[in-house]
Amino acid sequence: MLVPMQRLTLYALKADRDALLLALQKDGSVMLDPDGEKNNGPGAEEVNAQLEKAGLVLRFMTKNGGKQPLIAPRQEVSYGDFLKTSEEGRTVTEKVDTLSNRIAAMDSEAAALRTQAESLEPWKDLEIPLEQLGLTEKTRIYAGFLPEDDVPAVQEGLKDLLAEMKCYGSSPDGQAVVVVAHVDADADVRRILKTNDFSDAVLPKRSGKAADVIKELNAEADARLQKAEAWRKEALAAADRKPQVELYYDQLTAAGDRIAHTGTETDSAFMLTGWVRKDRKKRLEKVVSGVTDAYQLEFRDPGPDEIPPTVLENNAFVRPYEAVVQLYSLPAAGSIDPDWMVAPFHFIFFGMMMSDAGYGLVMTIALYIAMKKVKPRGFAGKLAMVAFFGSISTFIWGAMFGGWFGLEWHPLLFVPMNEPTKMLALCFLLGAVHLVAGMLTKTYMLIRDGDVMGAFCDEISWLIMFAGFLCMALVPGPVGKYMAIFGAAVIVLFGGRDRKGIISRLIGGLLALYNISSYLSDLLSYSRIFALGLSTGVVGMVINTLAKMLNGAGPLGTAAAVVILVGGHFFNILINILGAFVHSSRLQYIEFFGKFYEAGGRAFQPLAFRTRYTDIVK
Repeated sequence: MLVPMQRLTLYALKADRDALLLALQKDGSVMLDPDGEKNNGPGAEEVNAQLEKAGLVLRFMTKNGGKQPLIAPRQEVSYGDFLKTSEEGRTVTEKVDTLSNRIAAMDSEAAALRTQAESLEPWKDLEIPLEQLGLTEKTRIYAGFLPEDDVPAVQEGLKDLLAEMKCYGSSPDGQAVVVVAHVDADADVRRILKTNDFSDAVLPKRSGKAADVIKELNAEADARLQKAEAWRKEALAAADRKPQVELYYDQLTAAGDRIAHTGTETDSAFMLTGWVRKDRKKRLEKVVSGVTDAYQLEFRDPGPDEIPPTVLENNAFVRPYEAVVQLYSLPAAGSIDPDWMVAPFHFIFFGMMMSDAGYGLVMTIALYIAMKKVKPRGFAGKLAMVAFFGSISTFIWGAMFGGWFGLEWHPLLFVPMNEPTKMLALCFLLGAVHLVAGMLTKTYMLIRDGDVMGAFCDEISWLIMFAGFLCMALVPGPVGKYMAIFGAAVIVLFGGRDRKGIISRLIGGLLALYNISSYLSDLLSYSRIFALGLSTGVVGMVINTLAKMLNGAGPLGTAAAVVILVGGHFFNILINILGAFVHSSRLQYIEFFGKFYEAGGRAFQPLAFRTRYTDIVK
């Protein structure tokens, strides 16, 4: 359900601000309004700088700290220990940050030296020392590159001048050449070179022959890389204390969140505004009074122009499916929370789309162990529970349909592949129930808002017509026909009631009746349940058939059969978990939500301890 929200205003002394913000953060019930300038409290600049540094250090340690577990467990820290800034974490952060900067500098210098050495490769046979490639009293020396196709033309142009050109190695810039010209021929030489797209070489400012300089540069690069490697080993040793840096990072994050909400202040007092759950007002008053007696706390309902944040409150079964709704959009304030309806349908559809009891059993065990080990929280924890519930549903529906790892064994209901008509009928029946639930929800919302006419003409009339169609198919007699005619008549007469003029209203009503094609399209969408369930079973059967064919081909074939069985079914489980989740969610978003849902809510983000690496044990 949607929890009612209220605006709060807190007045207190500045001397109590830090203690109050810490108490509010620990309680996690208040969403404070952002300050005009984010993170403008005392010490904000230092905290943000340290937070950025700790983040960089953690990334560096992850990259250079050897193998990391696929799913890293979160360390548990008591509330008291979390409030004490980790001095070890601070020390390790400073040390590794210094080392990482040194390593980056050495790597950069080594790369620059390697680049210089590579730039000299075309000149490695040059006998003239690099420092002599310049002007003399009687000569001019040009070292650079010519397009290879222009080399003969330049040689021909220099033939009658007091100049000589020698070619060296090739490079992406062209043919490396050195032209030595007498000063009297310099103007002509420069003209010829310019005409043929000559470009000067940028050579390192080093002394000696190019080959010797190349060796010198590579040796210096190696020396810098050795220094960097030594520092990396030192940083690798510090990686054992990564948990302390992670704790330090979470502590800085919490401190930064508090500093970001300093409120409006005077010389001695300050004011905070925000949102609080209506059912936690007394709890909030107790939190504030536990810090100071010098305060004033005011509550009021949201104003007409204020949009309160959305808070969802549901039981243990429904709560995980809040993640499914959040992936679409939170419900708008004042609308209705659809989670209690999404949960059972998503649970059923997921299992029918997987429809293999063996897969469901494997998924249930694997997810249970993984969640016990990792203990995912928040949004990730909800998604994990959706998958866990889906695995239970998969086991149930797989047993009913007789599917066990692609094999048929004692179905409790029927085998969809053998009786596809029954399976389609079941899918359409569940789809009809799903759509009717959405229409009834819309009916309730219209009546709640005082639009009884709209509820009857736009929703109940359709339900009457569909009920008539059902009676015509199942119940003898004209009752069903009259119900369908009555429902259709109401739609035609009142579907365009917002228009002016009788003719225009009738046309609008006929157009509204044409929406029956939309309802039919929505109903047909539920055939995807059968399609995905069928694909799971067919792929499983193919995997089993391939393994059976290989099993008779000797020891090697048996080994290959085992690999295909394990790998194939593992892949089939993974791909169908994704497909079942996506398509079960799609049926909620498109077919179900399209009937009543009002999206656009904004998330309730209270001031709280949002840790990435640690769990606080209060």
